[in-house]
Amino acid sequence: MESPERCQSGSSASAVSISPSDSNSAIPHDGAVTTDPARPTEREVVAAAIVVDGRLLLAQRVRPPELAGQWELPGGKVEPGETAAAALVREIREELAIEVVGAQRVGVDVPLSNGLVLRAYRTSLVSGTPRALDHAAVKWVDATELGAMDLVENDRAWLAELAAMLREPSSAPS
Repeated sequence: MESPERCQSGSSASAVSISPSDSNSAIPHDGAVTTDPARPTEREVVAAAIVVDGRLLLAQRVRPPELAGQWELPGGKVEPGETAAAALVREIREELAIEVVGAQRVGVDVPLSNGLVLRAYRTSLVSGTPRALDHAAVKWVDATELGAMDLVENDRAWLAELAAMLREPSSAPS
């Protein structure tokens, strides 16, 4: 497993495995969130909370223009017939050229426009060095740094859970 300090930005793509779930937190929404498991089935957008040694991997958006420069959990849309876990693997491989595993839910559902719902999942880095293939940059942050980041609004719904997760003894630097 690569250390967080070895992230690169703007590198060319190379094939690396990834694990489930993908997210596109650039989709505008009304700010409401829900934890209602009885909601009708929506099209899912997944976001990967990739944690290594008490640090979370964030990606800096390049589009749309109104979100360019802001930071997010990487991910994207779940394709028809695809599981959230498979979408996480695919999207993270495409966007960061790394392999991840796991799909443990984090925080609340974030309703988006057009019947989409954004969900965050904790994942673990299995192999590769994160590279910004679809973003301006990637950055590892600890719980303190996370609070100072200019996160996209949708991802702010999970700020408290993400910070608490980074402070857990099991994710603290060794």
